[in-house]
Amino acid sequence: MPAPTFFSVARRPKWIAGLVFALAVAVVFALLGQWQLDRTFTVTEPIPENETVFVLNNLASPGAPMSAAAANSLVETNIVLDQGNVFIVSNRLQQIQDQTVQGYWVIAQSRALLGDGDSTASLTVALGFADTLEAAEKAREQLMQAVLPQAFQEATGRYLQTEAPVIRPDPERNYLLGSLSLAELVNLYSAEPVKSFAGFLALDSDPGFGLSKIALPPRAAGTQVNWLTLFYALEWAVFAGFAVFLWWRLVQDQLLRERNDSSTN
Repeated sequence: MPAPTFFSVARRPKWIAGLVFALAVAVVFALLGQWQLDRTFTVTEPIPENETVFVLNNLASPGAPMSAAAANSLVETNIVLDQGNVFIVSNRLQQIQDQTVQGYWVIAQSRALLGDGDSTASLTVALGFADTLEAAEKAREQLMQAVLPQAFQEATGRYLQTEAPVIRPDPERNYLLGSLSLAELVNLYSAEPVKSFAGFLALDSDPGFGLSKIALPPRAAGTQVNWLTLFYALEWAVFAGFAVFLWWRLVQDQLLRERNDSSTN
């Protein structure tokens, strides 16, 4: 009786069915990898001048993560500023004609009116730009002392993603932050839990108080890579290959057992 070969074992109905199952599992893993891969690369394009202004409540909800559709969108909402929670953020970039200069943002907490017309949620707003810390501090003091109408005012601006918290540039100035991190700010606003939007609003109106209107540097066209989802995509590809390899390993083990049995007989 001739010695069994790998293909003679693999052609048996049991192992053909096993191969079909392994390929089906591999296809599922490959589809999951493709899904992750589609989320890995994001094409960014310059913002058109005539883009649509969306209602913030139609794009985002408090407590929900920021969606790709909401990020960097031009939005409108109704807010009331909280003059007791005003901060300064360093390392801000301002587009002035053809140059990009570094300076500071004055930011504040606000209460944004939600879609039901009754309840509100915390929305951080970036009010304006100052090229020096002294000018930003002066504007902050004036804003905190100003008499502003305590009524909802319409505000428009760009809805932007939160940043990672960094070490504060000057521990003696508890109002000076190194980044605009909402995770840090919600703890500064109140000791109690705060229902907050996942992004912040960079206003596009004249802020007053000696501040300049925020002019964000234009986005350069290109492709952004999400390395975490890329890792997941590669992980699913490995799982797909392993499903087929496992079938091959089981057939190989069966072949070795039969060869051992035939040699002992």
